Amino acid sequence: MTFLLYVHVLALVYWLGGDLGTFLASRYITRSDLGVEARKTAFAILQECDLGPKLAMPLTLGSGFHLTVLYWPSLFPAGSPGLVWLVVLIWLGLVWAQHVSHGANPILPRIDLVLRYGIVAGVIGLAVIGWQQGLPDHVALKMLVFAGLVACGIAVRFALRPFAMAYLKMVSDGASPETDLAMVRHLAHCRRYVWLIWIGLFINAALGLRLLSI
Repeated sequence: MTFLLYVHVLALVYWLGGDLGTFLASRYITRSDLGVEARKTAFAILQECDLGPKLAMPLTLGSGFHLTVLYWPSLFPAGSPGLVWLVVLIWLGLVWAQHVSHGANPILPRIDLVLRYGIVAGVIGLAVIGWQQGLPDHVALKMLVFAGLVACGIAVRFALRPFAMAYLKMVSDGASPETDLAMVRHLAHCRRYVWLIWIGLFINAALGLRLLSI
């Protein structure tokens, strides 16, 4: 249990820290006073920083659910932690494959997106089943918040698509007021979901501390 708790806390640290690095790097991509090469470097840093949260999210799911089952073993079907960890391993593999391929395989993001939709639905279902069986309210809420975080991550992906198009146009054709404005506008839209993710992580950290006090 101690190791799982360690992984769970470490995942939170990397999730928040990596998100902060991604957030700060994104500000340099949209700076019109920087050259294209400097902004490409900022984008490369953003991608590397973003790997931390992408890996932390599956680990949060696996360690968090396993801890929940250890605390309340009679509330969930036998073998459910193993099934969840299998999903986590698949998720981690997809994240890593997309990172090293740099988007060269368009099938991987589609599979990843379908998996994330399934995880949102699955976590909500587990939270409801657990709550109906006697899972404490704050633990069920923690699971629902996590499902919301994954959903926000999906929203970020869709919000980034027009930003990516403007960024690629800047790289290929050079910077222009039009591409700069487009990137600023679309990143501002994307950051709304990032703020929601941070708020959700703060809430879940507080709920986790309450769990430890039981």
